[in-house]
Amino acid sequence: MKVYKNLDDIDFPFDTCVTIGNFDGVHKGHQTLINKTIKYSRENNLKSVVFTFSNHPVNYFKPGHVKNIISYKEKYEVIERMGVDIYISIPFDESMTQISAEDYVGKILVEKLHVKKMVIGHDFTFARQREGNPEILKELAKKNNFDVEVVDPVIMEGRRISSTDIRRAITEGDVVEAEELLGRYFAVEGEVIKGRQIGRKLGFPTANIQYDNNMVIPQIGIYATFAVIDGEVYCGATSIGTNPTVNGKNLSIETYILDFDENIYGKDMRVEFIEKMRDEIKFDGVEGLKLQLEKDTKYVKENYFELLKKNKKISGDYKVVIENIRKQIESKK
Repeated sequence: MKVYKNLDDIDFPFDTCVTIGNFDGVHKGHQTLINKTIKYSRENNLKSVVFTFSNHPVNYFKPGHVKNIISYKEKYEVIERMGVDIYISIPFDESMTQISAEDYVGKILVEKLHVKKMVIGHDFTFARQREGNPEILKELAKKNNFDVEVVDPVIMEGRRISSTDIRRAITEGDVVEAEELLGRYFAVEGEVIKGRQIGRKLGFPTANIQYDNNMVIPQIGIYATFAVIDGEVYCGATSIGTNPTVNGKNLSIETYILDFDENIYGKDMRVEFIEKMRDEIKFDGVEGLKLQLEKDTKYVKENYFELLKKNKKISGDYKVVIENIRKQIESKK
Protein backbone atom coordinates (compact mmCIF):
# COMPACT_ATOMS: atom_id res chain seq x y z
CA MET A 1 0.00 0.00 0.00
CA LYS A 2 1.44 3.34 -1.07
CA VAL A 3 1.26 6.07 1.61
CA TYR A 4 0.99 9.83 1.15
CA LYS A 5 1.14 12.34 4.00
CA ASN A 6 1.04 15.57 2.00
CA LEU A 7 -1.32 16.64 -0.78
CA ASP A 8 1.54 18.48 -2.49
CA ASP A 9 3.19 15.11 -3.17
CA ILE A 10 0.17 13.82 -5.08
CA ASP A 11 -0.49 13.97 -8.82
CA PHE A 12 -1.58 10.51 -9.87
CA PRO A 13 -0.98 9.36 -13.47
CA PHE A 14 -3.88 6.91 -13.13
CA ASP A 15 -7.59 7.02 -12.33
CA THR A 16 -8.96 6.17 -8.90
CA CYS A 17 -11.92 5.15 -6.78
CA VAL A 18 -11.85 7.11 -3.53
CA THR A 19 -13.49 6.92 -0.13
CA ILE A 20 -12.97 9.74 2.37
CA GLY A 21 -13.48 9.87 6.12
CA ASN A 22 -11.81 9.93 9.50
CA PHE A 23 -12.41 6.18 9.85
CA ASP A 24 -11.79 6.26 13.60
CA GLY A 25 -11.89 2.63 14.66
CA VAL A 26 -12.25 1.34 11.09
CA HIS A 27 -15.45 -0.29 12.34
CA LYS A 28 -17.84 -2.48 10.33
CA GLY A 29 -19.49 0.57 8.75
CA HIS A 30 -16.13 1.93 7.62
CA GLN A 31 -15.14 -1.52 6.38
CA THR A 32 -18.22 -1.56 4.14
CA LEU A 33 -17.15 1.70 2.47
CA ILE A 34 -13.56 0.55 2.04
CA ASN A 35 -14.51 -2.88 0.70
CA LYS A 36 -16.86 -1.33 -1.85
CA THR A 37 -14.03 0.99 -2.93
CA ILE A 38 -11.63 -1.93 -3.34
CA LYS A 39 -14.18 -4.06 -5.20
CA TYR A 40 -15.14 -1.32 -7.66
CA SER A 41 -11.48 -0.46 -8.28
CA ARG A 42 -10.56 -4.04 -9.12
CA GLU A 43 -13.56 -4.48 -11.41
CA ASN A 44 -12.89 -1.23 -13.31
CA ASN A 45 -9.07 -1.12 -13.50
CA LEU A 46 -8.77 1.77 -11.02
CA LYS A 47 -6.59 2.30 -7.97
CA SER A 48 -8.40 2.19 -4.62
CA VAL A 49 -7.77 5.20 -2.37
CA VAL A 50 -8.57 5.75 1.31
CA PHE A 51 -8.33 9.46 2.11
CA THR A 52 -8.21 10.17 5.84
CA PHE A 53 -6.66 12.46 8.44
CA SER A 54 -3.76 12.12 10.87
CA ASN A 55 -5.77 13.95 13.54
CA HIS A 56 -9.48 13.91 14.35
CA PRO A 57 -11.16 16.92 12.65
CA VAL A 58 -13.19 17.66 15.80
CA ASN A 59 -9.95 17.95 17.79
CA TYR A 60 -8.73 20.69 15.45
CA PHE A 61 -11.54 22.89 16.76
CA LYS A 62 -11.70 21.41 20.29
CA PRO A 63 -8.29 19.94 21.24
CA GLY A 64 -8.59 16.65 23.13
CA HIS A 65 -12.39 16.54 22.80
CA VAL A 66 -12.54 13.18 21.02
CA LYS A 67 -10.54 10.17 22.20
CA ASN A 68 -9.21 7.80 19.55
CA ILE A 69 -10.52 4.26 19.28
CA ILE A 70 -7.38 3.02 17.58
CA SER A 71 -3.95 4.56 17.08
CA TYR A 72 -3.14 6.04 13.69
CA LYS A 73 -0.49 3.34 13.26
CA GLU A 74 -3.10 0.63 13.78
CA LYS A 75 -5.58 2.41 11.49
CA TYR A 76 -2.99 2.23 8.75
CA GLU A 77 -2.29 -1.45 9.45
CA VAL A 78 -5.97 -2.45 9.46
CA ILE A 79 -6.62 -0.66 6.18
CA GLU A 80 -3.49 -2.12 4.60
CA ARG A 81 -4.63 -5.65 5.49
CA MET A 82 -7.92 -4.97 3.71
CA GLY A 83 -6.06 -4.60 0.40
CA VAL A 84 -6.22 -0.86 -0.31
CA ASP A 85 -3.80 0.43 -3.00
CA ILE A 86 -3.22 3.99 -1.74
CA TYR A 87 -3.51 5.49 1.73
CA ILE A 88 -3.62 9.27 2.12
CA SER A 89 -3.32 10.53 5.70
CA ILE A 90 -2.93 14.29 5.95
CA PRO A 91 -3.31 16.72 8.86
CA PHE A 92 -6.72 18.30 9.22
CA ASP A 93 -5.56 21.91 9.38
CA GLU A 94 -6.62 25.45 8.55
CA SER A 95 -6.53 24.80 4.81
CA MET A 96 -9.20 22.11 5.24
CA THR A 97 -11.45 24.60 7.03
CA GLN A 98 -11.14 27.26 4.32
CA ILE A 99 -11.40 25.35 1.05
CA SER A 100 -14.74 25.58 -0.75
CA ALA A 101 -16.65 22.48 -1.79
CA GLU A 102 -16.05 23.32 -5.45
CA ASP A 103 -12.28 23.69 -4.97
CA TYR A 104 -12.17 20.57 -2.81
CA VAL A 105 -13.63 18.58 -5.67
CA GLY A 106 -11.82 20.32 -8.50
CA LYS A 107 -8.36 20.88 -7.04
CA ILE A 108 -8.05 17.78 -4.85
CA LEU A 109 -10.33 15.02 -6.08
CA VAL A 110 -10.13 15.73 -9.80
CA GLU A 111 -6.73 17.37 -10.41
CA LYS A 112 -4.68 15.41 -7.87
CA LEU A 113 -6.50 12.12 -7.34
CA HIS A 114 -8.00 11.74 -10.84
CA VAL A 115 -11.17 10.39 -9.26
CA LYS A 116 -13.62 8.42 -11.38
CA LYS A 117 -15.75 7.11 -8.52
CA MET A 118 -16.43 8.28 -4.97
CA VAL A 119 -17.80 5.95 -2.29
CA ILE A 120 -19.16 7.87 0.70
CA GLY A 121 -21.37 7.42 3.73
CA HIS A 122 -24.86 8.92 3.93
CA ASP A 123 -23.66 11.55 6.45
CA PHE A 124 -20.51 12.59 4.59
CA THR A 125 -19.60 16.28 4.84
CA PHE A 126 -16.59 18.19 3.53
CA ALA A 127 -15.03 21.60 2.88
CA ARG A 128 -15.44 24.85 4.85
CA GLN A 129 -18.20 24.91 7.44
CA ARG A 130 -19.28 21.47 6.16
CA GLU A 131 -20.87 23.08 3.13
CA GLY A 132 -20.32 19.91 1.12
CA ASN A 133 -22.70 16.97 1.51
CA PRO A 134 -23.74 13.98 -0.65
CA GLU A 135 -26.17 16.02 -2.77
CA ILE A 136 -23.65 18.79 -3.46
CA LEU A 137 -20.99 16.20 -4.21
CA LYS A 138 -23.28 14.55 -6.76
CA GLU A 139 -23.88 17.91 -8.49
CA LEU A 140 -20.14 18.63 -8.64
CA ALA A 141 -19.44 15.08 -9.81
CA LYS A 142 -21.69 15.59 -12.86
CA LYS A 143 -19.70 18.69 -13.81
CA ASN A 144 -16.40 16.86 -13.37
CA ASN A 145 -17.29 13.53 -14.96
CA PHE A 146 -17.13 11.09 -12.05
CA ASP A 147 -19.67 8.95 -10.20
CA VAL A 148 -20.76 9.02 -6.57
CA GLU A 149 -22.12 6.09 -4.58
CA VAL A 150 -23.77 6.92 -1.27
CA VAL A 151 -23.73 3.93 1.06
CA ASP A 152 -26.51 3.42 3.59
CA PRO A 153 -25.49 3.05 7.25
CA VAL A 154 -24.68 -0.44 8.49
CA ILE A 155 -27.38 -1.46 10.96
CA MET A 156 -26.82 -3.86 13.85
CA GLU A 157 -29.64 -4.78 16.21
CA GLY A 158 -31.74 -1.88 15.00
CA ARG A 159 -29.18 0.91 15.21
CA ARG A 160 -26.47 2.40 13.05
CA ILE A 161 -22.88 1.41 13.76
CA SER A 162 -20.98 4.53 14.79
CA SER A 163 -17.68 5.49 16.40
CA THR A 164 -19.69 7.34 19.07
CA ASP A 165 -21.45 4.12 20.11
CA ILE A 166 -18.15 2.25 20.18
CA ARG A 167 -16.60 4.87 22.47
CA ARG A 168 -19.64 4.65 24.73
CA ALA A 169 -19.43 0.86 24.89
CA ILE A 170 -15.72 0.97 25.76
CA THR A 171 -16.10 3.61 28.48
CA GLU A 172 -18.99 1.60 29.94
CA GLY A 173 -16.83 -1.51 30.04
CA ASP A 174 -18.86 -3.34 27.41
CA VAL A 175 -15.89 -4.51 25.36
CA VAL A 176 -18.03 -7.34 23.96
CA GLU A 177 -20.31 -4.80 22.27
CA ALA A 178 -17.27 -2.86 21.08
CA GLU A 179 -15.90 -6.05 19.51
CA GLU A 180 -19.19 -6.70 17.74
CA LEU A 181 -19.23 -3.19 16.23
CA LEU A 182 -15.53 -3.12 15.37
CA GLY A 183 -15.30 -6.63 14.00
CA ARG A 184 -12.20 -7.23 16.16
CA TYR A 185 -11.18 -6.82 19.79
CA PHE A 186 -10.60 -3.34 21.14
CA ALA A 187 -6.94 -2.99 22.12
CA VAL A 188 -4.58 -0.68 23.98
CA GLU A 189 -0.82 -0.58 23.43
CA GLY A 190 2.05 0.90 25.39
CA GLU A 191 5.52 0.48 26.79
CA VAL A 192 5.84 -1.73 29.87
CA ILE A 193 6.94 0.43 32.79
CA LYS A 194 7.69 -0.16 36.46
CA GLY A 195 4.75 0.21 38.80
CA ARG A 196 4.45 -0.20 42.55
CA GLN A 197 5.09 -3.96 42.22
CA ILE A 198 2.24 -4.78 44.59
CA GLY A 199 1.17 -7.69 42.40
CA ARG A 200 4.61 -9.26 42.55
CA LYS A 201 4.46 -9.28 46.36
CA LEU A 202 1.10 -11.07 46.15
CA GLY A 203 2.41 -13.67 43.71
CA PHE A 204 0.72 -12.05 40.71
CA PRO A 205 3.35 -9.90 38.96
CA THR A 206 1.75 -7.54 36.48
CA ALA A 207 2.96 -5.70 33.40
CA ASN A 208 2.02 -2.02 33.71
CA ILE A 209 1.80 -0.14 30.41
CA GLN A 210 2.27 3.56 29.69
CA TYR A 211 -0.91 4.14 27.71
CA ASP A 212 -1.67 7.00 25.34
CA ASN A 213 -3.95 9.60 26.97
CA ASN A 214 -5.42 10.36 23.55
CA MET A 215 -6.94 6.87 23.43
CA VAL A 216 -10.32 5.94 24.86
CA ILE A 217 -9.80 3.71 27.91
CA PRO A 218 -12.23 1.03 29.13
CA GLN A 219 -14.23 1.52 32.30
CA ILE A 220 -12.47 0.74 35.57
CA GLY A 221 -12.64 -3.00 36.21
CA ILE A 222 -11.02 -6.39 35.65
CA TYR A 223 -10.94 -7.87 32.13
CA ALA A 224 -10.07 -11.13 30.42
CA THR A 225 -7.51 -10.19 27.78
CA PHE A 226 -4.89 -11.35 25.33
CA ALA A 227 -1.43 -9.85 25.81
CA VAL A 228 0.91 -9.58 22.83
CA ILE A 229 4.67 -9.19 23.37
CA ASP A 230 7.28 -9.56 20.62
CA GLY A 231 4.66 -11.08 18.33
CA GLU A 232 3.69 -13.78 20.85
CA VAL A 233 0.19 -13.89 22.33
CA TYR A 234 -0.64 -14.92 25.91
CA CYS A 235 -3.74 -15.07 28.10
CA GLY A 236 -4.05 -12.24 30.58
CA ALA A 237 -6.16 -10.77 33.36
CA THR A 238 -6.05 -6.99 33.11
CA SER A 239 -6.89 -4.47 35.81
CA ILE A 240 -7.86 -0.93 34.93
CA GLY A 241 -8.13 1.13 38.08
CA THR A 242 -6.40 2.67 41.05
CA ASN A 243 -5.81 -0.43 43.23
CA PRO A 244 -7.87 0.89 46.18
CA THR A 245 -7.06 -2.06 48.46
CA VAL A 246 -3.42 -0.92 48.59
CA ASN A 247 -4.31 2.78 48.65
CA GLY A 248 -3.52 3.47 45.02
CA LYS A 249 -4.39 6.86 43.55
CA ASN A 250 -3.37 6.94 39.89
CA LEU A 251 -5.18 5.07 37.13
CA SER A 252 -3.13 2.21 35.74
CA ILE A 253 -3.51 -0.59 33.18
CA GLU A 254 -1.85 -3.71 34.57
CA THR A 255 -1.91 -7.22 33.14
CA TYR A 256 -1.12 -10.48 34.86
CA ILE A 257 0.13 -12.72 32.06
CA LEU A 258 -0.58 -16.41 32.58
CA ASP A 259 2.37 -18.84 32.42
CA PHE A 260 4.85 -16.04 31.79
CA ASP A 261 7.96 -15.03 33.72
CA GLU A 262 10.20 -12.69 31.73
CA ASN A 263 11.60 -9.21 32.24
CA ILE A 264 9.75 -7.08 29.68
CA TYR A 265 10.38 -3.57 31.03
CA GLY A 266 10.83 -1.19 28.10
CA LYS A 267 9.08 -3.47 25.62
CA ASP A 268 5.83 -2.64 23.87
CA MET A 269 2.80 -4.67 24.86
CA ARG A 270 -0.60 -4.88 23.23
CA VAL A 271 -3.65 -5.73 25.35
CA GLU A 272 -6.76 -7.00 23.54
CA PHE A 273 -9.93 -6.92 25.61
CA ILE A 274 -12.18 -9.99 25.43
CA GLU A 275 -14.69 -9.37 28.21
CA LYS A 276 -15.14 -7.57 31.50
CA MET A 277 -15.07 -10.05 34.37
CA ARG A 278 -15.97 -7.78 37.29
CA ASP A 279 -15.81 -4.31 38.79
CA GLU A 280 -12.84 -3.10 40.81
CA ILE A 281 -13.31 -3.95 44.49
CA LYS A 282 -11.72 -2.49 47.62
CA PHE A 283 -11.01 -5.43 49.93
CA ASP A 284 -10.47 -5.23 53.68
CA GLY A 285 -6.97 -6.59 53.24
CA VAL A 286 -4.50 -8.07 50.78
CA GLU A 287 -5.59 -11.66 51.54
CA GLY A 288 -9.06 -10.95 50.16
CA LEU A 289 -7.48 -9.36 47.11
CA LYS A 290 -5.19 -12.35 46.60
CA LEU A 291 -8.12 -14.79 46.74
CA GLN A 292 -10.02 -12.75 44.17
CA LEU A 293 -6.96 -12.62 41.86
CA GLU A 294 -6.80 -16.41 42.04
CA LYS A 295 -10.47 -16.57 40.96
CA ASP A 296 -9.84 -14.11 38.11
CA THR A 297 -6.87 -16.11 36.87
CA LYS A 298 -8.81 -19.36 37.10
CA TYR A 299 -11.64 -17.89 35.02
CA VAL A 300 -9.25 -16.79 32.26
CA LYS A 301 -7.45 -20.14 32.27
CA GLU A 302 -10.67 -22.15 32.10
CA ASN A 303 -12.22 -20.09 29.33
CA TYR A 304 -9.32 -19.06 27.10
CA PHE A 305 -6.07 -20.89 27.83
CA GLU A 306 -6.77 -24.10 25.91
CA LEU A 307 -8.44 -22.18 23.09
CA LEU A 308 -5.31 -20.08 22.69
CA LYS A 309 -3.03 -23.09 22.89
CA LYS A 310 -4.91 -24.91 20.12
CA ASN A 311 -4.93 -21.93 17.79
CA LYS A 312 -1.24 -21.15 18.31
CA LYS A 313 -0.49 -24.62 16.92
CA ILE A 314 -2.29 -23.64 13.70
CA SER A 315 -0.61 -20.27 13.07
CA GLY A 316 2.40 -18.35 14.33
CA ASP A 317 0.87 -14.98 13.42
CA TYR A 318 -0.70 -13.54 16.56
CA LYS A 319 -3.23 -11.55 14.51
CA VAL A 320 -4.46 -14.73 12.82
CA VAL A 321 -4.54 -16.58 16.15
CA ILE A 322 -6.62 -13.90 17.90
CA GLU A 323 -8.96 -13.44 14.93
CA ASN A 324 -9.59 -17.19 14.72
CA ILE A 325 -10.37 -17.32 18.45
CA ARG A 326 -12.69 -14.32 18.13
CA LYS A 327 -14.64 -16.01 15.34
CA GLN A 328 -14.84 -19.27 17.27
CA ILE A 329 -16.22 -17.50 20.33
CA GLU A 330 -18.67 -15.54 18.17
CA SER A 331 -19.97 -18.72 16.50
CA LYS A 332 -20.93 -20.12 19.90
CA LYS A 333 -23.06 -17.13 20.92
